[in-house]
Amino acid sequence: PEVIESLLMREGRIRGRVAVVKGIASSLTLGSGGSAGREGPMIQIGASLGSVIAQATRLSEEGVRTLVAAGAAGGLAAAFNAPIAGSLFALEVVLGDFAIASFSPVVMAGVTATAVSRGVYGEGQVFDVPSYSLESAAEFVPYTLLGLLAGFIAVGFTVFMYGQERAWEKVDLPPWAKPALGGLIVGLVGLAFPEVLGIGHMAMDRMLEGQVALGLLLALVLVKIVATGLTLGSGGSGGVFVPSLFVGSALGGAVGTAVSRWAPFPNGGPGAYALVGMGAVVAATSHAPLTGIVIMFELTGDYRIILPVMTACILATVVASSVKEESIYTQKLKWKGISLRQGREESILHGLDVRTVMRPSPKCFPEGAALTTILADALGAAQTSFPLLTDEGRVAGMLRIQDLHRALDDRGALEAVVVAGDLGVPVPVLRGDDNVERALEALSESGADLLPVVDGDERLVGVVLSSDVLERYSHELRKLRLAATLAQKRSFSIQTDGIELGHGMRLAEVEVPLQLQGKTLRDAGLRTRFGVEALYLLKGPYRARKLADPDLVLEPGDRMVIMAEASTLHAFRERTSPAVEA
Repeated sequence: PEVIESLLMREGRIRGRVAVVKGIASSLTLGSGGSAGREGPMIQIGASLGSVIAQATRLSEEGVRTLVAAGAAGGLAAAFNAPIAGSLFALEVVLGDFAIASFSPVVMAGVTATAVSRGVYGEGQVFDVPSYSLESAAEFVPYTLLGLLAGFIAVGFTVFMYGQERAWEKVDLPPWAKPALGGLIVGLVGLAFPEVLGIGHMAMDRMLEGQVALGLLLALVLVKIVATGLTLGSGGSGGVFVPSLFVGSALGGAVGTAVSRWAPFPNGGPGAYALVGMGAVVAATSHAPLTGIVIMFELTGDYRIILPVMTACILATVVASSVKEESIYTQKLKWKGISLRQGREESILHGLDVRTVMRPSPKCFPEGAALTTILADALGAAQTSFPLLTDEGRVAGMLRIQDLHRALDDRGALEAVVVAGDLGVPVPVLRGDDNVERALEALSESGADLLPVVDGDERLVGVVLSSDVLERYSHELRKLRLAATLAQKRSFSIQTDGIELGHGMRLAEVEVPLQLQGKTLRDAGLRTRFGVEALYLLKGPYRARKLADPDLVLEPGDRMVIMAEASTLHAFRERTSPAVEA
């Protein structure tokens, strides 16, 4: 998620020390038995190196993004000796783009990283997998069931893992103590189920060979999810790709054991189903079916099981994406208001009300106004579109300047009978509490340069211009970049009077006022009520940094880093001081 966020929010800029810190933290987590994978850290390390090189060579924004994705591809490819899967993962999940300009460097990075890895460690496969194949067409029935189950299990995995992360945020312990406590709990779990500790390659080899009992396989599906959620949710460092493989192998092994015992048709046995389950759960958790299919082929080097793998991966992805829109890699971004599909626009515009960009008192016409009146008033106005109103003040449509130009050709006999309503076109209307993202979508879909805003009685109160939305977007983007920089590295101390930013703007850290506690940032209305911008929050006694998500709840003891003009900042402090609250 961190690599994807850097691509969406910081043009791929990642600090070089991430590679060192992530490597050390992940080594400690995995070496001590934490339930996680090594591919996550390697993706971050590779992406960090790509970003550092791109910035040092002063590449364009698109060049930085491409090298970050190339580094991620190299990290995953080297981890699994799988150049095609590593490249597809970087393109399908991290970058979300298969353009030729990105495709070639990413694939080359995956190939090069794999060549280096094979030169150092040899060309052996990651897993020791017996040769499996589709033994009977009837096997597509249990493989279909496996794909459906994998989809639901993947959703549960995602929900539990990030539920643990949020739960651990509320634990009143120092940041260093949380992973220690989480590791202790995982260690206790490992006393009963040692298979879930660490990466789990040996356990997966046994499952792929069909050597694990049915009851244990079913237990391992749930226990591995719990152990991984505890490890990563409490602050441990690692990836979820290998745990997804583990869960899939246990789930598939359980289905395969049942099939081999009770099915009346020839079948590949538990190991074949474990192999297919690995690909299905990976595809479902990442919403990346191509990666799930190809990784199985590259991990095993066997093409004969590819048809069941394809069937299960596609079905698992369809189920998971239908039940839950976000994948295990994008859920955290969604909580921050960042969408991989929509990019920065949702993050920036989703939390803004239409009222913040609305222009009141626009030029408008009664729908029954005569053509002569329309021409006289419209041609001299700055607007290019005009709302048409009924006698009750409700919006009846929109009159566009191009329609007036066409009407000029028909002046004469029709001049006395043509009214505004004859020339108007229907348009969507907005409400003041709609978010600006919705306004931008409506403007784009309608092709209009402005849209009317109505109140609860459907009466016109203003208009929203596309130019105003874009200007506000640019302003919010600059603010968001500043917030991302500050949240990434808070290497300064904000004094009581704040820090001068230039142009009369100041940055200050304040405690959440009593009157705002218990409200979300959206409900607090910092921008509309007080004229200040919240950049990020410092939550809890240990000041965990959180970007200013509109849905974040302001709690007692939280502090906000806010930006405003000096006079506005002073007024905010005056209005929210304890004396005023009392």
